[in-house]
Amino acid sequence: MKSILAPIILLASLVLGGCDSLPNQAGGRPGPPPETSREFLADPRSVYDAALVSLAQMEFKVTGGGPAQGKITAVSGLRSNVGLQSTRQITLKATITPAGDGGSVVEVVLKEAVEEDSENRLGFATERPLLDTPYYEVFLNGITQALANPKKD
Repeated sequence: MKSILAPIILLASLVLGGCDSLPNQAGGRPGPPPETSREFLADPRSVYDAALVSLAQMEFKVTGGGPAQGKITAVSGLRSNVGLQSTRQITLKATITPAGDGGSVVEVVLKEAVEEDSENRLGFATERPLLDTPYYEVFLNGITQALANPKKD
């Protein structure tokens, strides 16, 4: 009985004990998740305009939303691998809401769509959230810079 019980206990402890050692993000770097929202000391319309500037600098194309809705959707360009067998595109969805102090809060969600076999399975892409990417920081910092340096008409 002892010979059977010991391996079962060992296996159970390895399975249950190993769960805490896994990273919170699949395939991600250790450490805190990227910042996906930020508060700005500007009205929602100014933040919306600054977000458009940031997206243009990132070479993303705006595909929807508007200042009255407080939403922006955008996509990156298509990226192909060397053999043109797969393509990749990043989608960005940002929501801009008024904050209590007269500022605005921007929340960002990034996803990656990958089409593995573009030649034979055109239009069949898988989409997954991007959890560990500098795009969040680049977008939010771009808004900060655009607010600090507004365009002069």
